[in-house]
Amino acid sequence: MIQADPQRGAALLSIMLIVAALAVAAVIAITAIARQTDLAKAASRRSDASWAAYSAEALALSAVQEISTVTNGQLTSAATGLGEPVIIPVRGGIVALKVKEAENCFNINALGNPDEGAATFARLSWATLLQDLEISATEANNLANTLADWLDADSATRQGSAEDGYYLTLRPAYRAANQPMDSPRELASVMGYTKELREALAPLICARPDTKMTRLNINTLAPDQAALLRVAYSNALTLAAAMRILEDRPQSGWSGVDQFEALPDIRTIPEGQKRTEALSITSSHFLAEGQATLDGGSWPFSFIITADSGNTPRTVWRRMGEE
Repeated sequence: MIQADPQRGAALLSIMLIVAALAVAAVIAITAIARQTDLAKAASRRSDASWAAYSAEALALSAVQEISTVTNGQLTSAATGLGEPVIIPVRGGIVALKVKEAENCFNINALGNPDEGAATFARLSWATLLQDLEISATEANNLANTLADWLDADSATRQGSAEDGYYLTLRPAYRAANQPMDSPRELASVMGYTKELREALAPLICARPDTKMTRLNINTLAPDQAALLRVAYSNALTLAAAMRILEDRPQSGWSGVDQFEALPDIRTIPEGQKRTEALSITSSHFLAEGQATLDGGSWPFSFIITADSGNTPRTVWRRMGEE
């Protein structure tokens, strides 16, 4: 009877282990190479998307320049060239871009104005806007104070408001920003600003890089933005009247704020309740937004462009990618 050689069996087993180890190493190496290749491709796509977005920004600046030159900033709701999608073919895909006016909104950062007088007026105006969303006066004032405390630089807490002491009790805990917002979406972090409230406010608000109240273009303000017009008249103008005024606006718009304030519903408002400086017939802010679609991937972008007093349009805020 022939006996098996144990050394040969051990050698075969060793060879099999070596082969298995090499196979595992090969799989790991191939996986690593594939991952690095994917990362390199992703980085390349992001780079291409960034360049595409900057190209779109240059186009948007040119479009705003042309619109401002032709209209001298005096836009109406019938202005051409705004809100119309533009498709730009680029290597590996397309860039879709739309430019629209961005004048008519409530700048939420105004509640953090370092000038206490301006900040107080902004809080009162914000409370007025909230009340038009069927929020009680007390709750509207509390929400205004809460937003102001989130934005201002100090840690003092106003009535019905919150500072770090509240936010640090949450899970996860965080502190009040104590600085202007980059986007209205940041309201999600502020006490009391529920999803429903944020959705109701979305068409009416913006977060500008500065802390000034915006000026409304009465010739482009939409009827569903009537609450913004009411803010300019310290509650003395009813929401129904504001909507009616905007719905009955002349097709070519009003020639000036004086003509607008000669309307029956406006001229009877006491001078102390008018904020004429908040109104204009010109627009100096524009929003350009869109996305680059390259090799099956999509990268959104948005820019705020200002063009005022005959100056060359410039980008004052930009975002590349998702928030």
